[in-house]
Amino acid sequence: MSSELPHIPRREVTGAWSLLLGYATLLTGMVWDGQWHGDVGPDNFWTAPHLLLYAGTGIIGLTCLIVVLQSTWARGAPTSTPSVTVLRTFRAPWPFLVGGLGASGNLLYAGSDLWWHEVYGFDIAAGTTPSHFGLGLSIQVEIFAMIMAFAVLRRTRAERWGLALAVGLATLGSTSAFGMVSEIIFEWLPGVAPRVLGLSAAAALILSLVIGLTRSWHWPAATGLTFVLVQGGLSLFAPAATRWYAEAIGQPMRDYAANMPQALIGFPVTYPLVALLAGAMTAWAVRRAVQPVRIAMAAGALAGTNTALFYGGLGILEMNLPITLAAATALGAGAGWLGWQCAVLLRRFNERGLSVPQAVTA
Repeated sequence: MSSELPHIPRREVTGAWSLLLGYATLLTGMVWDGQWHGDVGPDNFWTAPHLLLYAGTGIIGLTCLIVVLQSTWARGAPTSTPSVTVLRTFRAPWPFLVGGLGASGNLLYAGSDLWWHEVYGFDIAAGTTPSHFGLGLSIQVEIFAMIMAFAVLRRTRAERWGLALAVGLATLGSTSAFGMVSEIIFEWLPGVAPRVLGLSAAAALILSLVIGLTRSWHWPAATGLTFVLVQGGLSLFAPAATRWYAEAIGQPMRDYAANMPQALIGFPVTYPLVALLAGAMTAWAVRRAVQPVRIAMAAGALAGTNTALFYGGLGILEMNLPITLAAATALGAGAGWLGWQCAVLLRRFNERGLSVPQAVTA
């Protein structure tokens, strides 16, 4: 592999940061909406948390559209980012094609969510309707696009910090899709809390992906720091915004509202310690020339163990702790292997870009 840096146009660099901004906006609305459901309740499509969520999706969708159009009409050196030609006309770099599909799905399911609320009423818990399930999966696609965009960069320290921040956002944001999918897949397992398995898989997948992309101890540890900033900021914002908004529209708080930040229990607050340990494991593996995929699997297993112990200690989910712990650890190791394989594919984006950038016709 040549040491020459891949050619990435300014539009894709700016686009990656715009995807980050859009997803940060979306995640803020999503966490605020969860806090609203818990502390206040009455809900419709046009609440402020919903509008903030869809504003983030709008930023992602417009960003992807603009980058695709600019890539189609651009002159000069082509991008090194693998691209696909859509409808024999539009040249779309893969991260922005994926992001555009996710944003389109999100807005499509937003329309079905509006219809659902109009037909069945307010105060519908997230995850119990087809529209919410579709929204969760679409949001996960947007998460993948954001990480792909920064995985292609990684040329400068600022871009690597962008990847770390994207991972911090993605870790907390993946709870919705992974939680809902786990309820479907693992509901039949006796004694196991499905949500714990879903969050274990999310933590392991994302952490091992960072290890595979960066091959350095610094950046797994950095993702732990960005996670602290994201979770801490949302934990301060969501309860305060919920109280203010409820007062502004004349809605009373629920009698049993604890006014506790739900972001603190949406994902283990102990995850940064796991990220720090994963960084130490990566440094040790580099010095000892240990097969790196084993470290990714070990980090994934550690993430699964941490998730099971965290929720087992809180006692908010019904589970048999030993069974759930064993299942979460095993699933975490498997997700760690998968994250490493995904990182290998994403690293090839840069390696192929150093030789001959190709556009694939779809």
